Amino acid sequence: MANHRGAPLLVTPEPLDELGPVALPAPFSKSRSHGRIGEAAVYAKCWMNGIAAYSTGGLRNNFAGSDLIVETGDPRRKLWVQVKTGAPTLKGFVYLTQCAGEADLTDQKFAADFVVFVNLDLKTAKGHTHDGSLDFAALSYYVVPAAAANRIYRLALKGWANKPKRDGERRKLTNMGVHVTAKKMVRYRDGWDRLKALSKKAASA
Repeated sequence: MANHRGAPLLVTPEPLDELGPVALPAPFSKSRSHGRIGEAAVYAKCWMNGIAAYSTGGLRNNFAGSDLIVETGDPRRKLWVQVKTGAPTLKGFVYLTQCAGEADLTDQKFAADFVVFVNLDLKTAKGHTHDGSLDFAALSYYVVPAAAANRIYRLALKGWANKPKRDGERRKLTNMGVHVTAKKMVRYRDGWDRLKALSKKAASA
């Protein structure tokens, strides 16, 4: 912007106290932020382990329900990675994800090539107030090929579904957090090499 002589005009913003009340963002929901934290952490861990990964930007429907795309060296071939984040409420168990309902007993839960289950330390997850106290040290990662992830999830879900409640009634599966014993997930803990190897194999295929 210039005046009639062609000299630039200095435009200064209005003082904040003259603009009226400023709307502040609503407090973060942990159910939302934990998911974002898990996705961002997996993205970072991929690059830390030499895996070129990119976010789908929340457009999961366009990418087989995936959160990350992994490069393979072949521009025609990508690997899809789905991230599931939560805090296990049972000691000695790994949290997988929420059950959508009865259909999960028979349908394929995960459509990506890999699923990374990110577990948050329960005490830290409950206690933090988005103040930086929740960091990488509170996260654990289980990198699981889709076929194994679907098998593990379905078997775990059936186990919980077949276990009656204290009153003898059948459990309602919708929105139930599905857990599996930690012993069954040991082989997948920090299994970034498996994802890296498949990306190399896909590139040469």
